Amino acid sequence: MPFRRLGPLAAVAVLVSALGASAAPAPAHVSFRSTDGTRLRGHLWARGPNAVVFSHMFGTTQSIWYDLAGKLAAQGYTVLTFDFRGVGTSSGKLVIRHVYRDTLAAVRFMRGRNPEKIVVMGASMGGTSSIVAAGQTKVDGLVVIASGMMFRGLDARPYLTNLQMPKLFIVGTKDAPFNQSVRTMHERTPEPKRLLMIPTAAHGTYMLRSAAHREAIYEAIFDFLSKVSQ
Repeated sequence: MPFRRLGPLAAVAVLVSALGASAAPAPAHVSFRSTDGTRLRGHLWARGPNAVVFSHMFGTTQSIWYDLAGKLAAQGYTVLTFDFRGVGTSSGKLVIRHVYRDTLAAVRFMRGRNPEKIVVMGASMGGTSSIVAAGQTKVDGLVVIASGMMFRGLDARPYLTNLQMPKLFIVGTKDAPFNQSVRTMHERTPEPKRLLMIPTAAHGTYMLRSAAHREAIYEAIFDFLSKVSQ
């Protein structure tokens, strides 16, 4: 699948729109190094004691998260979005089996701000990366949206049974084969967990293009984060 990268003006427009709609604070441009030294770049909305780290889908950039990130920041969360290696503003070459290193580095970067809680959230490739990262470092919550258990050398299967933190799985009912992989991951992971099935074939964050689906997904995410933050 070819990358559909937003141009600089388009990305800024999306970001400004998200901020205006949610009355969120302006994010800061940040950079940090992945666990193998690759330079990653992102945006940080610095607010309250509870933090969320977003990992994006294959074929997209961090901009897919700007709307939700802005809304969460407006609610008082500290939020980090970033581009995986070789994507968007980040350096290096995209090697999918290594992207979990980037999510790990993002968690460590956020941990340097001494948050009370950290939740990792990812869609498709980003969700698989988030599972692997959550299996290798301590996080307090995990949100997985339309992800596969395996993707080009990125393998979440060894970590599923050990994910003790609260988990929220979201997928479209007709989004094959991810509808089955998400159900399987939900089954294999221990409690506490929740599975939300959205009546659509749209994949990952493309579900958010529907106002009705977006409302249901955001409501589930807001509720999940609120419970984890208690």
